[in-house]
Amino acid sequence: MNKEYRSGKTGFRLLSSWFAAFTLLLSPLSGYGADLIKPKVLVIATYETGKDRGDVPGELQYWVERENLDQPIKVTGIDHPLLTNGKGLYAMISGTTSRSAIQMMALAMDPRFDLRQTYFLLSGIGGGNPHQVTVASAVWIRQIVDGDPAFEIDSRETPTSWPYGTIALGATEPGKVPDNVDSAPAAGVSDDGAGGVGRIAYRLNPSLVNWAYQLTKEIKLPDNAALAAQRALFKDFPGAQQNPSVMEGDSLGTDHFWHGAIMTRWAEDWVRLYTKGTGSLAVSDCEDQGVVLAMQELDRLGRVDMKRFLILRTTSNFVMPPPGVHAEKSLFDNLASSPGYLPALDANYRIGSIVVSNLLQHWDQYKNQVP
Repeated sequence: MNKEYRSGKTGFRLLSSWFAAFTLLLSPLSGYGADLIKPKVLVIATYETGKDRGDVPGELQYWVERENLDQPIKVTGIDHPLLTNGKGLYAMISGTTSRSAIQMMALAMDPRFDLRQTYFLLSGIGGGNPHQVTVASAVWIRQIVDGDPAFEIDSRETPTSWPYGTIALGATEPGKVPDNVDSAPAAGVSDDGAGGVGRIAYRLNPSLVNWAYQLTKEIKLPDNAALAAQRALFKDFPGAQQNPSVMEGDSLGTDHFWHGAIMTRWAEDWVRLYTKGTGSLAVSDCEDQGVVLAMQELDRLGRVDMKRFLILRTTSNFVMPPPGVHAEKSLFDNLASSPGYLPALDANYRIGSIVVSNLLQHWDQYKNQVP
C-alpha cells in the first residue's frame, strides 16, 4: 500500500541498522524455547483498512476470511496481531512504506518463533506500468529495486536537457548510475557504488519464483466492464490492452507515491539501470524495498532463509494517466476510486493461495527442499 509522503530515509536506515546490530548480539539459536512456533507459510500484508472481516477489505482481509485465520498472537513491536488457523498458515501486517522492515525485524527477534524453514509470501497490491501490464493482473516479482536513495532537484529547476530531476547517488545527471554498481545478486550482498547506502537492487530466488509462476500461469483472472473501459483508454499501450493475467516481472519500491508519464520514464530507467538491463518495471509499490532489506539482514543472521521469500503484486491502478488526462486528475481519481482495487485484492488471494496450499499440502517435501 502506498502513502503520499516521504519518510526520513536517513533515520530509517539508522533505525534498521540498529535493529540489525541488536539482532547480531543474539546467535541464530539463542533465546529459542522448547515450544517454538514454526510457521510453515507466513503471508505478509502491508495494511488493512479497518476490521479484519466484513468491511471494505485491505490486503489482509481475504486471507483472514477465506482461510479462517481466527487465532491471534500478539508480538511486541508489531502493531497488528499475527493470525493463524492452526494449520501451519500465519499472516501478519507489516505496515506501509520501507518502515515495514522494522516490524519484520521485530517478528524475527521474538524468541517464540523459529522462521528458518518458513516460506514468506508478501501479498500486496501496486501500480501497474501500462507498457507491460494491465490492471487486475498478478505479477510474481523477480527483482526489486529501491527507488529512494537518490539526489533530487525540483522539476522547475532542472536543466532543460534533463528528462527529470532524480539522479542516482554517485552520478551527476539522470540516466546513469556509478560504474561499480553490480546487478542484483541472489544473496543481496551490499556494494560500494550506491552512495554509501548499500544495495539498491535485489533478486529473489529464481527457481522459487518460476515454480510459483508455473503453478499459476494458466489461472484465468476475473474481468469486468469497468476494467475493460479503463484499459481501453490506453489504446497505444499493448501491455495495458491485455486481459488480466499472471506474469513474472520486476518491482520498484519507494516511500513516496509517485504518478505520471515523466515519473514512469524515471522509474523505467531506474529499474533498467540498477539491474544492468536484466530487469524492467512492471509494478510500483511502497514496501518491497523495506521487506527485502529486512529479509536480507535476517538471512545473514541465520533467522530466515531468503531463498524461501516470494512477492506477489497485483495491479490495482496504472502508474500514469491515459493520453489526454492530466497526471494530478489521474492520481486523485485513482485514490478516490479505482476499478482495479477489489479485483486486485481478489487476484492476490486467488493466485497466492494456490502456492500457499501447495506448500502446505506437500510440506514433507518442501520443509527441507525449496522448490
